[in-house]
Amino acid sequence: MSINTFFAASALLGVDGVEIFAEHLPSTRATYATTLRERLQEHELVLATISCQVPEPKELTEVVEPLMSFAKELRARSVCLVGAFEWHSYRDPLAQLMPAAERLALPIGLAMPLREKVSSELSELLDDIASPYLGICLTISAEISPQDPLWQNLVAMAPFALHVHLLVSDLGRSLTWLPALELLREVEYEGFLSFVQVPEPTEDNLRLLCSQLASLMER
Repeated sequence: MSINTFFAASALLGVDGVEIFAEHLPSTRATYATTLRERLQEHELVLATISCQVPEPKELTEVVEPLMSFAKELRARSVCLVGAFEWHSYRDPLAQLMPAAERLALPIGLAMPLREKVSSELSELLDDIASPYLGICLTISAEISPQDPLWQNLVAMAPFALHVHLLVSDLGRSLTWLPALELLREVEYEGFLSFVQVPEPTEDNLRLLCSQLASLMER
C-alpha cells in the first residue's frame, strides 16, 4: 500500500503513531517531508521512528545523516538502524553521527541482534561513544520469557530503549502474557511499541493485537 493508505489504515486501528521504513520512502526531500507531516497531522498520528537498513560502516554517515534531517522535519521521535549482526565495526561512524544527532536533538537507536550475550557488546559500544543520543531499539518476541536465554539481553538493554519492535508469531498465545511489558514498566519506558511481525491475515490480527496491547498497557 502507499504511505498515505498506510496512515489511513493505521488511524482506523486506533494507534497513536506509526513507524516508517526508509526503504519505502519515495523521496527524502524537504517538500515531501512537509507533505507527509500534513498527512500525519490529518490522521492524528505521531511518527514514532524512521527505521533504516544499516549500510556498510563506511557508508553510514552518507546514508543516515540526510535521513536524520528528513526525520527531524517529520518530528520523528528517533531514527532506528536495523539489520546488523554485530555493531563493533560501526563504532567510529556512529561516533561521527553524534554531533548531528545532538544538533537535531534526534536520538539514534541500534536494533539489538537476536543472539545470546549481545548486551555486553552493546553496553561497551554505548560506553565508548557516551552520548545521550545513542540508544537501543529493542526487539521483543511476544513468546519470550525470563527462562529464555535471550532474556538477559532485554534486562540489560531495556534502560537504554528508544523504541521497541514487537514480534508476534503465534496468535494462539498472542499477548495474553507479556513479561517483557513488565520489564519496560520497571525501567519507566515511555516510548512506542511497533508491531513488525504478526500472523496472517494481517489486518484482522492487527485489530485484535492492538486491542490486547491497549488492555495490557492499562493494567
